[in-house]
Amino acid sequence: MKPPFHLRESPTEELLDLLDETVLGTSGARYRHLDTRDRVSTADNPLFLTLERSNKVLANVTFCRRGSEWYIRFFAFQGALQASGKSHSLEKRKGLLKNQLNQFFGAALRGNVSDEKVDSFYAYIDPKNERSKWMSENFGFRVAGHLVTQSFSRIDPKKSKKLRRIEDWNAVSSQIRQNFSSHRHYNEAQISSPPFYVLLDEQGEQIAGAHIMIVRWEIERLPGKYGNVLTKIIPAIPLLRKLIRPKNHKFIVPDCVWSEGNDPDVLQELFSAILYEEKLNLMLWWTDEREDLYKSVKNKVKWGLLHKLIGAAPVDVVVLGKEGKEITAPFFVKGWDMV
Repeated sequence: MKPPFHLRESPTEELLDLLDETVLGTSGARYRHLDTRDRVSTADNPLFLTLERSNKVLANVTFCRRGSEWYIRFFAFQGALQASGKSHSLEKRKGLLKNQLNQFFGAALRGNVSDEKVDSFYAYIDPKNERSKWMSENFGFRVAGHLVTQSFSRIDPKKSKKLRRIEDWNAVSSQIRQNFSSHRHYNEAQISSPPFYVLLDEQGEQIAGAHIMIVRWEIERLPGKYGNVLTKIIPAIPLLRKLIRPKNHKFIVPDCVWSEGNDPDVLQELFSAILYEEKLNLMLWWTDEREDLYKSVKNKVKWGLLHKLIGAAPVDVVVLGKEGKEITAPFFVKGWDMV
């Protein structure tokens, strides 16, 4: 890797500044992560590929090296590179980035980048996000699956005497492995860090559970046809103000979600009780649309007011690499990967 490109295993302050400033989304939702530095610090086996000029990071692609399948995270451009202008210098930099990434992907898949064999790269993209589509279309990624962004909101979440907060991975690991270890891209980085919540039956046995993260965003625009208008009027509406605080939007991201027998009532009780315990009003749950639990409950759970306003937004799973057997197992989706 030669200048102006650099490969590093830890982020520079300039790179962190770029990630702090990056606004995600284009024609749909637009938002900025407020906990980026914390997220970067917990990245699993990261590799940062950057384009730099005059001590500034103009573009970054972060790879989480997960065995033979590398996850692409923190795909970010400096403001000028996000523009659609056709200036010579802008197009030259975009061309440089495209060529270098093409070379990198090719070298990695040939085994010339890592001691460990790289079979594929994967990423999650908003089909309405032009920057993400640019990456997918320019480098030969194919759509291999679909996720949904499912909100669960309660103005007045209900407490449950069955709920227990757990700080010990060993107390939940067997259930999580039983439910998810056969999923595509399963790995335990990030999900083995507490907190976890479970519901217990009368015999003290776990009947449902989830791992959670607390996330903060600054929202410029909500998704959906009326997203721009809603973002402006929500702070003036008391009920909605409890769900969305655009300047400092704090919410829960659950993953490793399971419910014995895929029971929608148990899932609602779990989610509502977690909101009550965390003193929050909103969850965003990313899951494969083929997940048995989601298929069983999606038309039976009362997802709440926000779902009525914006629905369940789609996310594409895109993959670059060697063609193998058709993927039939659901993708394992970690909250960390999405926020």
